[in-house]
Amino acid sequence: MRVWVRVVIMLVLCLTLGGLCIHAELTEDERSPYPDAADLSAGYESYVGQQLMVFGTVTETNEGEMRIRAESDGTAITLRVTETRTAVEPGGVVQVYGTLEPAQTIAAERVEVVNSSRWAEFYKYGASAIGALGFLLLFVRYWRIDREAWTLEARDG
Repeated sequence: MRVWVRVVIMLVLCLTLGGLCIHAELTEDERSPYPDAADLSAGYESYVGQQLMVFGTVTETNEGEMRIRAESDGTAITLRVTETRTAVEPGGVVQVYGTLEPAQTIAAERVEVVNSSRWAEFYKYGASAIGALGFLLLFVRYWRIDREAWTLEARDG
């Protein structure tokens, strides 16, 4: 296959991927039936009694409840989550599903820990970076690019 054909195919694939990313961003609000932090800040009382799913950073924990700070579109709101038995440290990130109640409270039906502490995210990305580096080292060790034909070839030995 000629080089210019490969370049055109690569360009078409990159443009398609970019278009899909733009489409996903533009239609994000239509895919979620739940209000976000910006919606709650603007009209909290209109959502009381409805089901809610929100991500937030834990700011405080007590016996059977926690306070989370949810953010979206540059707007933040602090919510009290009741009926929870999830072990998470302040600074951890959780996903809460439950019913919105008055006084900025969520009666949690389910709480999932995304990052249990501030360091969990560093561990997650650090382990991924080490794995990617290992893959790249092995790839370069066993494969090479033929710059004349623009193909990948196995290295000898």
